[in-house]
Amino acid sequence: MDAAEVKKMAREFGADLVGIAPISRLQNLPPQRNPLSISDRTKAVVVIGYRILRGTMRGIEEGTNFGSTYGMFGNSWLEHEFLSRTAYLLTSWLEEQGVEAIPLLPSTESSGQNFPDYRVVAEAAGLGKVGKGGFFLTKEYGHRQRFAMILVDADLAGDPIQDIDFCRDCDACVKACPLQAMTVGNDGAVAIDFDLCNRCQNGASPKPGSCDKVDRYAAACGRACMIALADKIANKFAQPFRKRQAWSIGLRGDKKLDGEKVAFVGGVCPKQ
Repeated sequence: MDAAEVKKMAREFGADLVGIAPISRLQNLPPQRNPLSISDRTKAVVVIGYRILRGTMRGIEEGTNFGSTYGMFGNSWLEHEFLSRTAYLLTSWLEEQGVEAIPLLPSTESSGQNFPDYRVVAEAAGLGKVGKGGFFLTKEYGHRQRFAMILVDADLAGDPIQDIDFCRDCDACVKACPLQAMTVGNDGAVAIDFDLCNRCQNGASPKPGSCDKVDRYAAACGRACMIALADKIANKFAQPFRKRQAWSIGLRGDKKLDGEKVAFVGGVCPKQ
């Protein structure tokens, strides 16, 4: 069994993305985030990813459907059903090869347990890089993916680390935030106020226990990132995502579009 065979099986089990990080790239991480804290036999981490379908964000973009489409197919089912199943199947296959494999979904330090940060591990596995707005970005799908990790006690060749810079001269995510929860420092780094993100009514949702803290993929900032990367990534579409100026809701619940008050019908619907 080698790295190529592991990646082949991951894709056969449904993964859209797969990369491998040898433990040498991760062994100096703090104990709380170090795979070796979970198993000192870890020699490599296999990272698998599922794309977040662009269509799951359509209802949020239009302001007409926030739960059943993105909430299930883009968030909870995608992570806890589809991605988890692939992680389980690949882990089972690895154990059939005599490899001890430990599947993990991303979590946070606040859970009181040792959990590697999926963004750090995915970058070490050659899958992409963390962007300016805190999203993990890949050449294939931009910010649209969710990850799981599998710690293995087998020596597997690592994938080359990617050098991508999608965020150069781009502040789309920062400018799109209606709550101004993202600020750019003098060094160009972006600070995110997650307390404000937790109050966002523009497609974000709190995600306690998750490494992301707040699910922002379909929020105003996430959709702005997706639009900005549309021509830079491999997964392209025949039609542009955005059809009109984006709607927004401020901290006080004021609803605006093009600088005007908007009449909402049936909940949260942008002016046509």
